Order: sequence, then structure tokens, then C-alpha cells
Amino acid sequence: MARYRIKAVSRMLGVRPELLRMWEKRYHLFKPQRAGNRYREFDDEDVQLLRYMCQQIDQGRAIGELAAEGREALLRHMAASDVPAAAIQPDHAILIDALVDAAQQLDKGRLEAKLAEGAALYSFTTLMTEICAPCMHRLGTLWETGHLSTASEHLATVVLKQRLLMMLQATAPAASAPVLLCACAAGEWHEIGLLTFAYTMQQAGWQVCYLGPDLPVQGLLHGCQRLQPALVAVSMTYAADSHPDLTVLEEIDTLVASAYPTCVGGQAVERYAPTLQPRHMSLLSAPQAARTYARELVGSPTPA
Repeated sequence: MARYRIKAVSRMLGVRPELLRMWEKRYHLFKPQRAGNRYREFDDEDVQLLRYMCQQIDQGRAIGELAAEGREALLRHMAASDVPAAAIQPDHAILIDALVDAAQQLDKGRLEAKLAEGAALYSFTTLMTEICAPCMHRLGTLWETGHLSTASEHLATVVLKQRLLMMLQATAPAASAPVLLCACAAGEWHEIGLLTFAYTMQQAGWQVCYLGPDLPVQGLLHGCQRLQPALVAVSMTYAADSHPDLTVLEEIDTLVASAYPTCVGGQAVERYAPTLQPRHMSLLSAPQAARTYARELVGSPTPA
């Protein structure tokens, strides 16, 4: 389920943010969740209910009258109304187009500004899944077909990486939080997926130590010996035709995962999984599977 910050809801419904805040405080019809950065985040049901209320107000009903019915009654009336619920249509496509155009023009300032705009409008998950992932996919397609320069693709990647690193560094988890050590395997330079996972886990209460791309196995082992992490997360996205990565994975399994709980994720895992028979580490291709694995290890830490 997508989550929207108050500026995005204001844009979609044409209702001033100040009015939305007043309705929230006075009538208690909405309980937007607070993200780790304390932004209000409305879900799809909240937005549909707000849209229904705006329609009712346009037809002459008073906000106080609607509020007196309560949230559950309003949701039932909304579901039973003859007017079908309108699809929620945030300005995702407009923002993606702007990001792609800024990358094509090598306009770093505009690219950063549009990414910051997305961060102000949407939850982190929505920003990454509905904005950044489609944007990077389109840029990749344009590059593969010769319609985008390598410089443009690299700029978009660097700006997004810098944004994720800044967000990761801005959160200060509790000193007693379990340590999550994150690194890209030797030869792996694709960091976006791992940085996204790292930030999500830090927001969930983990103390993340991010060691970056292309980390040799001995460096990973040294980091583990020094930090004694509760979990090690290794990313391997690119699957080479010559399969040299299998040796790296086998070394991680033998030297690291035998002593520290370790999960390896990324698109390459799906390719190597039938060939590799790990004795210690867990092969998890989906971020959600890694988060579930982490919860099974230490439960749910107190969010930062």
C-alpha cells in the first residue's frame, strides 16, 4: 500500500495542507502514521476517504456533520455509494519525467531538487518503488537502446546514492541496537538496492554499518570480527557469465556465514541459487525476505 505525505495529498485533492491538519486534529478521522523522520504519511484508504468527504462537502454537507458519523461509518457509506471510488492518481509520472529529463540534460541541480521534492511528498517506500525504481528502469532502457549517454545514467545513480547515504547518516539509532553490517560483494558496484535495504532496516531500529561496494571477503570478515554484527547483509546484483562470483559466495559461506548470521541478496542470487549449495548463509532474493529473516533473528528492535 502506497503512503503519501501531506503535500502529496493536498495536491491530489486540492485541499490546503493547513485544512488537512485541522481536520486531523479536530475530528480524529485520520491517523496518519509517523515515519522515522516524523512526517505524516497517509495511506490509500485515508486518501479515498478524504476524497469522499470532499465530494460530500461539495454537495452541501458540513464537515462537522460528516465527522459526527465517525470513520467506520463514513467508510461504509463510501463503499455503498453509487459513485465508484476514483483511482488515486498522484503525480508520479510527472515527477519521473522530470527526473529522466534532468538526467538526460546532465542537470545535477534539477535532478537533486526533483528527488528532494519526491522525498517531501511521499514515504520512503513509495518514493523508491513508485518513483526511483521506474525512473532508473527507464534510464537503463534508454541507455541500452542508445538514447541515453553513460554520463547521464551515472549521474542519476550517483545523485540517488548520495541521497540514500545522506538519509542513512541522518538517523542516529540507539547504541544498544543490534548491528547490521551491509556490503556489496567483491566485484559488485551496484549499491542502490543495498542502500535502500540498509535505510529501511535502520528506520526499523537496527544500527547499520554500511561498508560500500566491492568489498573483498577478507575485508568483510575483518568488519565482522571488529563489530560482531547480529546480521550480515551482502548484495550481489550482477551475475557474470564466467561465474567467478560463485567462488566469492563460497568463501563468504565458509569464512563469514559460519560464524555470523549472513544473508545474501540481489538479482544474481536467483541465477546462482541452483548451482550453489550454501551450508551456512541464506540466499534471499527479495528485500522483504531479508527483513523477515532479520526479525526472526532478533525480533523487532525499537525504531530509531
